[in-house]
Amino acid sequence: MTKALQEWGYKLIPSSYGELHGKNRYYRVFYGTVHWHTADPNNIHRACTVFVQYGENGNFEEARRNKEIKESYPCHILEQDFSAVTKAMLELRKEFE
Repeated sequence: MTKALQEWGYKLIPSSYGELHGKNRYYRVFYGTVHWHTADPNNIHRACTVFVQYGENGNFEEARRNKEIKESYPCHILEQDFSAVTKAMLELRKEFE
């Protein structure tokens, strides 16, 4: 089975607020492919997704296994962080054109 998410590149953007178990909160701006197994089973799409991450682990799969990346709730981008997050999204998009 194809992985639902395959990360090609990412940027960690510090959040203005938040920490968990002594680890700072970041926006993990993910760029890569997504595979919607049931909604669109025959296609894999390029996508940019923003996750909440606690700590600076660069390995996507390891950070997911360690529950450093929060997948159970949406990432709320704070107004004061919005420009930095969107800038990271655009930079990753340009890098992988």
